[in-house]
Amino acid sequence: MKRDDLEQLMFEDSRILWKFRGPEDLDQWLVTSDKEMGGKSEAYLTLSENNTAFFHGVTNIEVPKDGVTRYSGYAAMRSKQRKAAFNRRSQMDLTPFNILNLRVRGDGRSYMITLAPESYFSSQWDDLWCYFFFTRGGPHWQDIQIPFSKFFLTSKGRVQDAQSAVPKDRINTIGITLGDKINGPFELEIDFMGVTMDLTHKEEFAYEQYYQGPRRKRFTKKPLLSTKDW
Repeated sequence: MKRDDLEQLMFEDSRILWKFRGPEDLDQWLVTSDKEMGGKSEAYLTLSENNTAFFHGVTNIEVPKDGVTRYSGYAAMRSKQRKAAFNRRSQMDLTPFNILNLRVRGDGRSYMITLAPESYFSSQWDDLWCYFFFTRGGPHWQDIQIPFSKFFLTSKGRVQDAQSAVPKDRINTIGITLGDKINGPFELEIDFMGVTMDLTHKEEFAYEQYYQGPRRKRFTKKPLLSTKDW
């Protein structure tokens, strides 16, 4: 661990990223669903009577008859891209932490946390690091802790063979997605979202990283002999 990171940990071992207490906190998030591409799901983000974020709506897995869309039935909320001076994109640096914390109260359905990092190449614009959490329903709150080492790489919704750890130093946005292929209403209440440094958690990455080896050289056919070679 670098000296600067160690010094920061001495003064801060946890950080609250979002604490939902008013309309100004909800304004930092965007809500989407498959309704934007012809689906029938609906999603809303409002303030609950407990002054917490209330992510709710209904999912419908009926696929639009447009001849293009193959899957439907999702709803999502995503934090807005942070901006620096001169309207530059600003990233969250979460390198001093290794645990993502959420305090939620759900409906018994499974949700997915997504992390979108800053990408330098256009081929990486659709990369997301994902992991699931499960709500048990009922009136009780759940304190969920997800190690960053558990997040796996996807691109355009597909899990990638070449896995790598989350680039925690350049996170653009964090999101919550519901896409469990179930028709019906959903409700997820969120108190806060934060990060923690747990020194007892030693795992760096949970998944196998396969060595693909160097690329094979292309073999080209040798040119035919000319009359000069006779």
